[in-house]
Amino acid sequence: RSLLNSTVKAVLTRGLRAVLMAFFLFIARAFLTWPWLAFIIAAFLIYACGCFAYAGFLAWVKRL
Repeated sequence: RSLLNSTVKAVLTRGLRAVLMAFFLFIARAFLTWPWLAFIIAAFLIYACGCFAYAGFLAWVKRL
């Protein structure tokens, strides 16, 4: 029995994509010197943390 079902994998994938997007925006902010990108980066990181927390919750519920 696999602990990571398709729903948990999908949520983890969303979180990983958000982290990658934040990383690429961080690189763009460094090269373009646009300070307002920091707010968008923070939003992506908060979304990623939410996705990871939700995936952990789903895995925990599945374990019970």
